[in-house]
Amino acid sequence: MKRFASATMILTVSTLAWALQQAGPTPTEIHHGHSAGVAVSYAELKDTVVILDRTRQATAKYQDVRLAREDGYEAIGPDVPGMGIHFVRTNKHSTVFDAEQPPILLYESNPSVPGGYSLVGVSYLLVAPEGPDGQPLNSPFPKSLATWHRHENICVLPDHTTSTRLTEAQCREQNGRFTAETQWMVHAWIWKESPLGVFSPTNPNVQ
Repeated sequence: MKRFASATMILTVSTLAWALQQAGPTPTEIHHGHSAGVAVSYAELKDTVVILDRTRQATAKYQDVRLAREDGYEAIGPDVPGMGIHFVRTNKHSTVFDAEQPPILLYESNPSVPGGYSLVGVSYLLVAPEGPDGQPLNSPFPKSLATWHRHENICVLPDHTTSTRLTEAQCREQNGRFTAETQWMVHAWIWKESPLGVFSPTNPNVQ
């Protein structure tokens, strides 16, 4: 119940903050500007909280990065301020969205904890056609809350570093794995709150 309330609070505060930014400075203007706020229904908000809470319960054990490694998650790419390090599950691939099996865990460096990393969030992947608005069709999250993105020309090298500057041929010459376009991706900061929102692309609190 405490986790559910926490997730509800995060989403509610983020939604309210966004709506107030769109409105004017006076109570009257805020009232009149309410229709321009985040278009999300109660059912959508409730479903989103349920998904995030299921993910938190399923990933709680991965607060110890050593357990994540045992389950096949490997650090891919650089440590980026605001995003941390992506630990990708390399031993299991699925094209079906599963809240309890996030394919990517997001960590930040923390020498004070066992394993040297603290869990800050997850990244979901989604296989879906692109809609007319440039977002995936049939997203599990309302578009007003979560904006999905994709990456192009990603080369993952044998040492798990990544590059977007290599052609497919150059990548393969270096024994890398080349992906012309990734699946849809979205971050969810469910273990370290982001002041920009739970689904923000970056989290200023992540160092």
